[in-house]
Amino acid sequence: MTDNDIFKKTLEEGESIRWSGFAMPYRLLDEAHKKQTLTSWIWALALGIVLIGGYIWMCFSRDVELKMGVVIICAAISLVIAWSPVSDKKNIKKLRYAITDRRAITVYSEGDKTFSVALSDIDAARLERAGNETSHLRLGSSTFGASLKKLLAIALNGDYETKDSEKIYKGLIFYNISASDGKKVCDLLKSAEKTIESV
Repeated sequence: MTDNDIFKKTLEEGESIRWSGFAMPYRLLDEAHKKQTLTSWIWALALGIVLIGGYIWMCFSRDVELKMGVVIICAAISLVIAWSPVSDKKNIKKLRYAITDRRAITVYSEGDKTFSVALSDIDAARLERAGNETSHLRLGSSTFGASLKKLLAIALNGDYETKDSEKIYKGLIFYNISASDGKKVCDLLKSAEKTIESV
């Protein structure tokens, strides 16, 4: 499925794409992601030790039979946390981005999930260096304070509030796009009279 096919499903009548792009691949232990990845792995290891060690201590101190099923569940919880950076990386690779004459749009490559913000609702944008040749583009000032971990979550789900069981999107993150694409999008937003910050 091409990008045009993916966005064709979500475009409104008369809406046209001015730019489209995607998240560039990255390594878990590159300069931008190393700290977060290692922190997740350390927390996973620590949690595993605490859960399994605590359960074993409880069994011996109370003379209760040790059940391997409980140990496996405790280990599985730790493995889920350790796997989260890998899972995030795989999901980020599925994202496709577009700026139309009306909206900023994020679509999963399978086309099964879409979220967008009207250009008129984007109060400001911030382009920040991610790697040597990549940038993160924060669309909407509501995303400006997000940490790297939160940045990933917003990229994958959008920044939204729920009203009457409906998601209302306030901001998006175009995560790890090429630096040249970041500049192109900023130029488009400037032409729409949006305030752009660069860091």
